[in-house]
Amino acid sequence: MYKIKDIINKVHCADCLGFMKTLPDNSVDLVLTDPPYGMEFQSNYRIKKYDAIENDNNLNWLPSFVEEAKRITKDDSHLYIFCSFHNIDIFKQEIQKHFNIKNILIWEKNNTGMGDLFGDYAPKYEMIIFCSNGAKKLNGSRDANIIKASKTGNIFHPTEKPVELIKYLISKSSKENDIILDPFLGSGTTAVACQNLHRNFIGIEISEKYCEIARQRLRQQTLIKLITKEDE
Repeated sequence: MYKIKDIINKVHCADCLGFMKTLPDNSVDLVLTDPPYGMEFQSNYRIKKYDAIENDNNLNWLPSFVEEAKRITKDDSHLYIFCSFHNIDIFKQEIQKHFNIKNILIWEKNNTGMGDLFGDYAPKYEMIIFCSNGAKKLNGSRDANIIKASKTGNIFHPTEKPVELIKYLISKSSKENDIILDPFLGSGTTAVACQNLHRNFIGIEISEKYCEIARQRLRQQTLIKLITKEDE
């Protein structure tokens, strides 16, 4: 088992299932992640095409992931797991074996996606499964379960989430110095949000490419903070 102090605030390039098994029991205050949706997503919107998302052709990993998440989260903690309507039933069936699903939050985007241009309604939202391990309360006021946040333009990753959206979720379910786990870190948005909010993070990402992007984003943010502090 790793000691938490040795792995926080680092981007770990690894398969999340193997890495999560090395974390101590009841060591994480919040899990917030955007896993593969199991729908073989391929972004075709940008002129510069992204590679297909790794391990997005099945959900075989999901049962083991949920079991490990249960083991390592503290008794009173929250989980936010992004999802789409395509496999929401499968996600719910597995998650509710170990956690209390409190709500399905809706991230309403500022504009629509692509998809079937003539035979379907234009997609403008994604789902976030909000779960509780115990009886943890939310911080602040009781907000609506529809959250509006602008899309990122996917500069760093084909399914990149807005920093402000992730910061909002972290703020609702944690306090300063808590440990936030993102087992599917992607380009590092959760880590960037944690750094902004004075939370500790554990970021796990299987792709070397996106690990390096995440580390670059963190270094850049640290540099900006140092320059801003010197100018004050």
